[in-house]
Amino acid sequence: MEQIPTFFSEKKDIFTYDYNKVNQLVDSDINHYEFIDNLSVPDPDKTLCRDYFQSIMFGKNHIFIDKVLSQLNSSSNNICLPLLHQWLSTSDTKNPRIDNLVIINDKDDSERICQNHVKKAPIFKSFLYDSIISTTDNIDWKEQRGKMNMAFIPSLSLKKVFPISQQRAKYCSQLLKQNSDNCKQPVNMSEFFLNETQAQLQLGMFGFSDEFEQKTNKKIRDAFAGIDTGYTDQFSYEAIQETQTSKGPLSKLFNINENEYKNKGNLIIFAFAGHDTTGHTLTWLLYELCKNVKYKQELIKEIDSYWLKYSEPTYDTLNELPFMTKCITETLRMWPALANGTYRELEYDETIKGIDGNPVSVKKGTYVQVLNWVRHRNKDLWGADANIFNPYRQFKDSEIWSYKGFGTTNVSSDRFSPFTYGPRNCIGKNFSHMEMRLILLYLFKDYDFQLTQEQLNHNISGVNLFTMGPGSYKKDELLGLYVDVVPRKSKL
Repeated sequence: MEQIPTFFSEKKDIFTYDYNKVNQLVDSDINHYEFIDNLSVPDPDKTLCRDYFQSIMFGKNHIFIDKVLSQLNSSSNNICLPLLHQWLSTSDTKNPRIDNLVIINDKDDSERICQNHVKKAPIFKSFLYDSIISTTDNIDWKEQRGKMNMAFIPSLSLKKVFPISQQRAKYCSQLLKQNSDNCKQPVNMSEFFLNETQAQLQLGMFGFSDEFEQKTNKKIRDAFAGIDTGYTDQFSYEAIQETQTSKGPLSKLFNINENEYKNKGNLIIFAFAGHDTTGHTLTWLLYELCKNVKYKQELIKEIDSYWLKYSEPTYDTLNELPFMTKCITETLRMWPALANGTYRELEYDETIKGIDGNPVSVKKGTYVQVLNWVRHRNKDLWGADANIFNPYRQFKDSEIWSYKGFGTTNVSSDRFSPFTYGPRNCIGKNFSHMEMRLILLYLFKDYDFQLTQEQLNHNISGVNLFTMGPGSYKKDELLGLYVDVVPRKSKL
């Protein structure tokens, strides 16, 4: 059987694959896709599966789905698409299969399904094994979640990690000066933020040594970007060894003698999701601030006021940045790092809204995707300016991080789920918010930022490979956001 590209395939394999071959699989013995009245998208030319699969591999599936919904005039309702994959097969896991994937856009259906259907669709199991994010066994997930929660509780863990994160954020300013050749050269801030968030994760949450972090940071990120994907195996092995002597809260959870594949999967997902989402959110935020100077100046004013009040940040004073919180929230809405949201498998029959808004019955075992991208930009939910960055937007209380929420609750509403809903929400959300605030505090203390002319001329779009980052204007580069770094003449 033809080997099709998958997540973590080499980039060259993804770009050279003949996607027309997918059409040969439609209506073949591996096609298990069933048309669902009032959910499935009409496909008279039988090209939908090919086009959708290609959009996934190229990181544009959120745009593809948005266009399909627009053509159907169904931006607030649900649809079904044929999903080509290789993660399940009755005989050979290398053989492809085509299944239903119901895309959930309705706000009520989105929240209800995530709250009530905890079982994950097995989309990531082929390379993340039974990690906390990919296991389809609810009992196994509960056991893992119970153990790992301890690493992210603010009062028990994050406050202890805070000094390490603070020192690394402080070092950001020095590193930026080096990367910009003393503010003479543009800097790719996408690369910069991904490097820094990966460093914070390894140094703080894992307690890895500086030497290990410096040796592996760039290599593991290149692997995630489709460059030398085989390095993930080497990294996971070396990182597991490193956890045996390191003292970070996450390292304590890994026992090399317990379950090799589960440990490997969890290391990969923490190394990836633990930094990628945060790095992309910071990049998108800087992009919007550079485009909207009045908001940037408002944020700088707030940051200056903070530094006049405090000589050093503390965990408990990070809540005293309300405008920064609004900027981060609006960025999470407009540019959700998890544009795909979450994937679940229905644990019982459901009734959801169809393309025309009328109810449709969906069987137990159906794979569903709760898509953030469309809901977060839905004008019916957010108003006519849904595609415009506006940190003064009227957010609901549940959508804004308060000091109480900073420590205990998940940011969400029926229209907004950047860390997904319910029991399987993002375990690292508190750490992410902590490091974003620290990095922004230290960078804007010393610098201002402007988009380069080349960047201004580039119509930026998101590349959605697990997480969504800014597509680079350079042909030989996947992600990129280029800025000129300007020393601030601060009165501090």
